[in-house]
Parts: sequence; structure tokens; C-alpha cells
Amino acid sequence: MLFLGYDPGGRRAAGAAVLELNGRIAELLAAGTFESVDEAFNFFIRTVDQGHVEAAGIDTFLSWATRASGWREVDRYLRRAYPEVASSVLASNTVAGSMAVQGMAMALKLRQVWPQIILNETHPKVLYYALSGSKHDFGPGMIVWLAERLVIPSGLAIRNDHEWDAAFSAWATAPASADGSGWQDLMDLPDKLLFPAGPVTYRWPGPQTGLTKT
Repeated sequence: MLFLGYDPGGRRAAGAAVLELNGRIAELLAAGTFESVDEAFNFFIRTVDQGHVEAAGIDTFLSWATRASGWREVDRYLRRAYPEVASSVLASNTVAGSMAVQGMAMALKLRQVWPQIILNETHPKVLYYALSGSKHDFGPGMIVWLAERLVIPSGLAIRNDHEWDAAFSAWATAPASADGSGWQDLMDLPDKLLFPAGPVTYRWPGPQTGLTKT
């Protein structure tokens, strides 16, 4: 099964990654940094070819709230649960358009091609803290941490934080397909939301969760 990861960003700052899951072993197949949704989407199409795409992890608001500032219960939950990185959790009205708009644009394009794809919202900065206990600060240490959980073939480099966030988002989405993974779905929190791209998940780790290389 193939899993996609997308980290929306400004010009030359959109990260995309594709990984393959065999059993509980995840391997990064490709990663890149792109200028636009279209460029990243074409990368997905080329890389996937005829493979089965199970899910995509996207760092964006895959659901929208219509209350003041666009706050969702899931955002409030993460701010309470992880006060050390609460400043990374924002309301939709306060984030850059690249994150809020381009991320949803990718979700819509993916669902047009793969109607049954699982769309999974991710938050790399908070999720990395939840799993590692360290704050998101891209560098060799974070690459090593990810390489302990995801096979990164020789010659395939993660060159920047956009590609890291995309690869991490794909890896964090893979447990959505694993039986007994223990990952909960934060979209189950009571709330009144809009879902422009259709049903989505927001997978979050419980105790002793995740995929390994062995």
C-alpha cells in the first residue's frame, strides 16, 4: 500500500513524499520540494503510477469551523494537551493561505483521482513533540529519529523541513490502515464542522503506537 504526505507552503516550499507500507515496515519511496499544488500533485501521479494509494496525510485544516476565528474543538484539545507547543496550534483564521487553502486544494484534487482515499489531517510540529518529547527543530537529529521508524534508502535525502514534514505526515498516516494500531481519531471529538473534501480523519497516537523498521 502507498501513503502520501503533503506539507503545503509558499513558493518552492511545498513538501511531498510517498512511502510504501509492507506489513509494519514503511519505506520512503520519494520526496521533493515543489512550487505549487499542481507540481506536487503531478509528482504524486508520476511516483504512484498504478500503485494502490491507501491514504494521504496533509498538514492542513481538513475540516472547517464557522464559529469565531474558526476554532475547532480538536485545536483546543491539542493546545490543552501539549501546552509546551500550544503556540503551534492556531485557529484557521490566523494561518497563512498556503497552509489553509493549498492544503485543502490538494485534498480535493486527491479525492477526485482516488475517491476512496483516506484523507488524514496531520500537525507535524505537535505530533513530533507528542511522540518524541522534543520540539520540532529540523536538523540531523530529526532525520535520524525518522530514519529509526521509516526506511530511507541510500541516496534518498530529506533536504529540508518541508520534505521532512511530508514524509513524517505519510508515516503518521500509515497506522490508519494497521489493525490494532491504537491510534485514535480526533475527528471523533464532538463538534459542528464542515468537510469540503468529504470524510476525513485526524489520527493521533495512544500509548505504544507507531510503526517501526523491523
